[in-house]
Amino acid sequence: MNINKFLIFGLGIILLHGNTDISAQKRTEKPPKQGYEIKFVLKGLQDTMLYFANYYADKTYMYDTLYLSPKAPYTFISRKDTLLPRGIYVLAGQNKTKYMDIVIDSSFSFTVEANNLDPEMPDFPSNLRFINSPENETANDFFLTMSNYQRRIISLNENVKTEETSQTPDTALIEEYKTIRKQCQDSMRTYMREFVDVNRHTLFGKAQLLIRDVEIPEPPRNEDGSLVDSGFAYSYYINHYWDNTDFSEPALIATPVFYPKLKTYFDDVVPPLVDSIIKYVDLLLAKVKDTPELFKYVVWFITNKYERSQYVAHDAVFVHMVENYYAKGFCPWTDEAILERMINRAKQLSPVLIGKKAPELYMADTNGRYRSNYESPRKYTIMWFWDVSCGHCKTAGPVLVEFYNRAKDSLDFEIYAICITKEKEKWKQAIREREFPWINVGGDTANIDYRQVYDVPTTPIIFVLDKEKKIIVKKIGVNELETFIRDYDKGRIRY
Repeated sequence: MNINKFLIFGLGIILLHGNTDISAQKRTEKPPKQGYEIKFVLKGLQDTMLYFANYYADKTYMYDTLYLSPKAPYTFISRKDTLLPRGIYVLAGQNKTKYMDIVIDSSFSFTVEANNLDPEMPDFPSNLRFINSPENETANDFFLTMSNYQRRIISLNENVKTEETSQTPDTALIEEYKTIRKQCQDSMRTYMREFVDVNRHTLFGKAQLLIRDVEIPEPPRNEDGSLVDSGFAYSYYINHYWDNTDFSEPALIATPVFYPKLKTYFDDVVPPLVDSIIKYVDLLLAKVKDTPELFKYVVWFITNKYERSQYVAHDAVFVHMVENYYAKGFCPWTDEAILERMINRAKQLSPVLIGKKAPELYMADTNGRYRSNYESPRKYTIMWFWDVSCGHCKTAGPVLVEFYNRAKDSLDFEIYAICITKEKEKWKQAIREREFPWINVGGDTANIDYRQVYDVPTTPIIFVLDKEKKIIVKKIGVNELETFIRDYDKGRIRY
């Protein structure tokens, strides 16, 4: 297990517990009855102004500005007559130095004292003192204990390395160091597990539980010792990835640990195949559906991620999100104008998703004969949208001609080229000059609004259809065509 994951919050984190809404500072002498007051007594600090911000997913947002108290040296106070929303907050200096993280869960009036505010200190937690915040005392004890374990393990690592690289390594001593190191690591894991089990009702405990690794059991084996299922470990991991997550806790989104967990899931754990992504998207959203704060963010994250994905097939995930969540009224926070644009965009993309049968297109060729993108009996049809004045089209044209003349028979494909230039003489002349040998169509008449239907805002754009005229790839570069078709032909391409 990666030891550093234990300290994902950072050894300097201070965890307090409460509920929020902070802005301008009010200088009253007594803490408000229904609000909060956090007093920071930071001896030796040179700053005269500090910033108090809150985490939200992977961002932090300014919440309050704290000024040095004119009545009490080294003292900064944040107070208001409303409660702080639960979550983790950051205390930072004017030069963006992060001094400490503060988790608000249940304490609303407390004091934090520090004699030397240096988060880089190895035993920084020992420098902190909390008054009237038992949750912070507990959390700080946790970080101090974890810091001691880590420093001990680092020291043992150095001892092992020093002995192994010496001129006369002492094998017995090296093994002794390794044994002690393993005992220390085991003790640290046991301590963390027991701590989380005792404190799992708190926001801090839930956040620490969230970063706990999935423990994969021994895989089932046959009588001869071979694995029953070689993919058991991965299957178990992906299906139990969220086991340590309390999805009923809305404040997880206001911690720095939920976003990395979510991002890793869709970046590194879920297979990048469209069907797999949609499957695990729906499973996750079913888990968070009863917690509006988490549901809202996860829906946004997934929609945004796959709308912007570099993989051309992933627009199907965006369409799935719009059709099954936004259009069905599960996202009431969405502005009506934005919602309308999203629904229209999904409707535009839906007919030309990879795996869908391409919309049939009839346009006139240079002789005025109407030709269809369905007419070629070959195994593949390449639809190439181009423009007479397009610079990239002028560069791509000769490459495509060379590929066509060399490989059209061996790879069994035809090109159906659509010139979007409406002036017939211009595109006819360009075809003659550039010697395009395939099916060329153009002009101002077609059976469909092909630029809208095929989502052609610019040129050049390529679609590749299989023998049944299903789209197998789109918006691919001309230089990638040959490799793609050869790989697809050999079954190496999956979406």
